[in-house]
Amino acid sequence: MEDVASHAPLLSRQSSHDDDNHVRRNSYGSASSSSKDDAAASIDPAAEEAIVGVQSGIQQADAINQVWSRAALILAYCFIFLCSFANTLQYQIMSNLMPYVVSEFNSHSLIPTIGIVASIMSGVLKLPIAKMIDSWGRPQGLACMIVMATTGLVLMAASRDVKTYAAAEVIYQVGISGFSYVLDIIVADTSSLKDRTLAFAFNSSPTLITTFIGPPIATLFLNGSGWRWAFGFSAILFVVLSIPVLSILALNMRRAEAQGYLAKRPKSGPWTISKLRRSLIEFDALGIILAAGGLTLILVPFSLLGSSAVSVDNSVAITPIFGVLLIIAFVIHERRTRRPFIRFSLLFSRNVAGAFLLSIIIFIAYFSWDGFYTSYLQVVHDLTLAQAGYVGHIYGVGSCLWAVVVGYLIRRTDRFKWLALAALPVHLLGGFLMIFFRRPDTNIAWVIMCQILITIGGSTLIMCDQMAVMAIANHAELASVMALLGLAYYVGSAIGSSLSGAIWNSTLPEVLAAQLPQYSADELTLIAADLKKQLSYPMGSVVRKAIIAAYGEAQYRMCVAGVLVSLFEILAVGIWKDVRVSENKQVTGTVL
Repeated sequence: MEDVASHAPLLSRQSSHDDDNHVRRNSYGSASSSSKDDAAASIDPAAEEAIVGVQSGIQQADAINQVWSRAALILAYCFIFLCSFANTLQYQIMSNLMPYVVSEFNSHSLIPTIGIVASIMSGVLKLPIAKMIDSWGRPQGLACMIVMATTGLVLMAASRDVKTYAAAEVIYQVGISGFSYVLDIIVADTSSLKDRTLAFAFNSSPTLITTFIGPPIATLFLNGSGWRWAFGFSAILFVVLSIPVLSILALNMRRAEAQGYLAKRPKSGPWTISKLRRSLIEFDALGIILAAGGLTLILVPFSLLGSSAVSVDNSVAITPIFGVLLIIAFVIHERRTRRPFIRFSLLFSRNVAGAFLLSIIIFIAYFSWDGFYTSYLQVVHDLTLAQAGYVGHIYGVGSCLWAVVVGYLIRRTDRFKWLALAALPVHLLGGFLMIFFRRPDTNIAWVIMCQILITIGGSTLIMCDQMAVMAIANHAELASVMALLGLAYYVGSAIGSSLSGAIWNSTLPEVLAAQLPQYSADELTLIAADLKKQLSYPMGSVVRKAIIAAYGEAQYRMCVAGVLVSLFEILAVGIWKDVRVSENKQVTGTVL
């Protein structure tokens, strides 16, 4: 997800290409079993051959690996570091400022709703993005995502009402999640499977810096020029730091063409009906529409029910039924189509199905207990914005550091399932303890302890989750399985955000009304919707005590919901096959 140290990456220089046309077509990954006891990744050669011929984006990635030097690879990873730095810095700034932004529009309770809509769109659009970068190219896809994310940032900075801001936030989230996804695929293209967790750890390492500088920068903008300038600053920095990685990829792609590793694409003629039809088939447009439509119909009602700002008609409750029907149609379509989004046998393999389920469960749990967390830290524990930002981002920092440990253990043992099994009780224990410690009368140190346990257990599960799907896929299927995993992340976050929003919007008014009977319903609504107003009441005052009691009850219910959901993690991990990661040679050339 985001993510060497003492480990020195293994760099190899291999070259394999067709002697007739100098276009490499035979390095898309294969696996074999060396032991009866080991579950090996099986790859369908016929399926691979059908895909390779049309996916020039994969050919570009392989050709770049063949032509660039070790120094160029190291430089590319330095540029990837800059991209991730810009990405994580703006996340830190925006996540700390968002409660104040929506509070300015008197819509503090809309935080989960905006998050849900953004999650739905970000998740379902991973599917066409995967097809785009496989067929068009990684650099081209990255450039598109940069444009979309920057557009969203600019629109947010210029927004004058919550509707405009919400629409801009969705555009930004689609762009930035797509950017992170494409960057992860580039890292996967340039690293061996055995060392890929360490490569992902390096990609996420800017979190170690931005977690500490992000909250103070957010506070500086909040107390100075305002949050709009913060978004403008983020947009400029993001574009400037993303240009180098695009440049080095484009340069080496031209070198690959010049050296004969990559055939120059012929100029496309005018668009015709038959050409459009072929393109739609190659992109599996029907499958993507069915999947996106089905998930949207299933998840949108969660968004509406989780927001007190929207009155929900009873007819909305039946839309998930149509969503399920569309998902069933998607499965049938993928079984019968000539160009499926993902090979059917891979889609329903134990590792992909188990990883998809685990991702949904982890993110439902996480977003259930993480809803309004930074607001809770400021209101209940009287932390400053910067302090709340540090505590709230323990997971980001901890997972980045822990990824090096997990990556080293995977590399040494050549397996990942045992790590996931060991992480399960740690993650469950952290969630269970939060039920008792995330309360107003608890010392903040106990809250932080729970965060650390969840970080160790949760980040290990997520990294093993990624390895579970990558270990059984070939290079041509890598972007598709990672897109499915990304889709699962966003489905889980959407459901989790709606769950926390529903608990918040039902609990806060109820407790406030019981604690402050002398206040009118309109006054209580105003207090619940505005974080600044909540913080304006001094600690120890009657109103602040009532607000703290309401926060405490809401957080308690959120934690209970998250823990109950997380129990299903045991089933998800249990169905995985234990695969030796060294048996799948996905990429060749100069790679980590």
